[in-house]
Amino acid sequence: MKALFIGNTPEDDKNIIRLMGNNYPKVQLVGLKTPESLMDMLTADGPFSFIVVNIDNKNLVIADLYAQINDTLGVRPFVFIGTPNSVKAQLTNDMVHNQQTNALVELPLVLEEFKKAVNLAIDWVKKEEFEESILEFSRDDLHPMRLRNFYLFEQVPYDVYIELTSTKFGKVITKDKFYSHQIIQNYSRKNIKYLYLRKDEHLKFLDTSIKNLLKIYDAKLSDRKKYLTLHLKTAFFMHQFIKAASVSDEVNKLAHFFIDSVSNLVRSYENLSDLLDSISETGNITFAEQSVATAYVCERILLNMGWTADMTRGKLILASLLQDVTLGNDDLIKIRSLNDPNLKMFSEEEQEDFKNHPQKAAHLSTYFNGFSDVDFILLEQHEHPTGDGFPKGLNSSGLTTISCIFILASNFVSRMALTPKSPTQHRDILNNMKRVYNTGNFKDPLKALEKSLRKI
Repeated sequence: MKALFIGNTPEDDKNIIRLMGNNYPKVQLVGLKTPESLMDMLTADGPFSFIVVNIDNKNLVIADLYAQINDTLGVRPFVFIGTPNSVKAQLTNDMVHNQQTNALVELPLVLEEFKKAVNLAIDWVKKEEFEESILEFSRDDLHPMRLRNFYLFEQVPYDVYIELTSTKFGKVITKDKFYSHQIIQNYSRKNIKYLYLRKDEHLKFLDTSIKNLLKIYDAKLSDRKKYLTLHLKTAFFMHQFIKAASVSDEVNKLAHFFIDSVSNLVRSYENLSDLLDSISETGNITFAEQSVATAYVCERILLNMGWTADMTRGKLILASLLQDVTLGNDDLIKIRSLNDPNLKMFSEEEQEDFKNHPQKAAHLSTYFNGFSDVDFILLEQHEHPTGDGFPKGLNSSGLTTISCIFILASNFVSRMALTPKSPTQHRDILNNMKRVYNTGNFKDPLKALEKSLRKI
């Protein structure tokens, strides 16, 4: 078990350190080096079960540190140690009176009072099972989940782990407990790309989540801002479920709900750019974000072309969901051609997956009921007006208008992942695309896309 120690001066702290070492030899006390290193320590040197703080340190605002630690780690016990004057100056009423998790020990230290406070923290930790936070697993027992996807939730029904070594994993999110998105940001800064669920719990998680999403769609949300998160969750869980199992009746039903909901949301936004900007704050987008953004662009192109048939809409939005469902690396979103030199940066297996993913996605689309010809759209998603695409090498005269709509939408979103965010990002992408796609059956969809982005 680890405890984070936030001290004052070596002279003031030595008694606290000595008492901890003598009375709690199984607790590793890790000292905070500088206030600036706090966030790094919380994510790299933990997991910390409880916090010991010398509140006599006048260089620190203890209330701010308290909030920062709780926001990052979730609720943890605190043992505050200091003089009565420091208690008044440094601690809020909430910090003092939260006796379930917080304990106060006034200086000078009395051993029994000190032990009572630390025991309270340890008992709480044991009850919450934080002492079991480092476990040994074979990686084959765990399922990786892209770190970015945890922004979609505030709590999950299963424990979530981070890889410490090839066999040791630390529990960073406890099942059914709220967690802060701050901790996800901290891991992202450290270039951590994946967290892990146990495989036997992963499929249960997906099944439960699909059922919950169906209930939410049935209930019909009143706040349109919540639909974006709902759409991202839908794409994420559909992708995960299809990869882990197959296309179930519930997944099929969820796809129909998603299609109708996308249409309603896009119609409520006059400017497509506003909607696209709300999907991702950075250029690096996930497969779920790509699917949702492509669906929005397809729907707006259809509206501006005056195409209102539900069957056409369904084909394009289902294709948006499935376009890259068989790929495993989000960075492949940025690759549009087998001739792209950046494709060589991926493993041989990933290159092969990219080469074959249009056929695999097309095959998967045939498992959905109530749709036709989606497989043809997906098979042609990487074709190019000049005939330099794959797998068929079709040019603009050999592609149907509906395929051209999807190719434009998918390309536009991929270029969003490659282009730095700016007020003119979408216009710059469109101007570059006009040089290539203003030909054949691409012309009308291109005009419709331009109309969607006019108010920038």
